[in-house]
Amino acid sequence: MVKKEAQERHEGLIDFLNQFAQYQYNGKPKCKKLREQIGSRDLEKLDLDDINLGAIALTDFFNLTGGSIGSIDVYRLLQAYFLDKKKRELINEIIK
Repeated sequence: MVKKEAQERHEGLIDFLNQFAQYQYNGKPKCKKLREQIGSRDLEKLDLDDINLGAIALTDFFNLTGGSIGSIDVYRLLQAYFLDKKKRELINEIIK
C-alpha cells in the first residue's frame, strides 16, 4: 500500500525532530508517529505530551525564545484548543 503524501510528510517530520535533544528523553525519541491523520473528532487521541511537543516545534519554527514568554503561552493555548471543545469554540468565535 502506498502511503499518502501527508502521511509520508508527517513521518519524515517526526524522524527529523527526533534527532534533536529537545525531542528526546534519555537519548530516546519522544515524538510519536500517528498511523493515520486525525480530524477534529479525534483530538482526544492527542495527549498532553504530544501537544507540548507540538508547541516546542512551533516555537522552533518561529524561532521564539520559548513557548511561554511574556503574555504568550503557546502551551496553554494549544492544550485548551485541542483538548477542550468549549474553549475551542470560544477561541474560534473570537477569531472570526
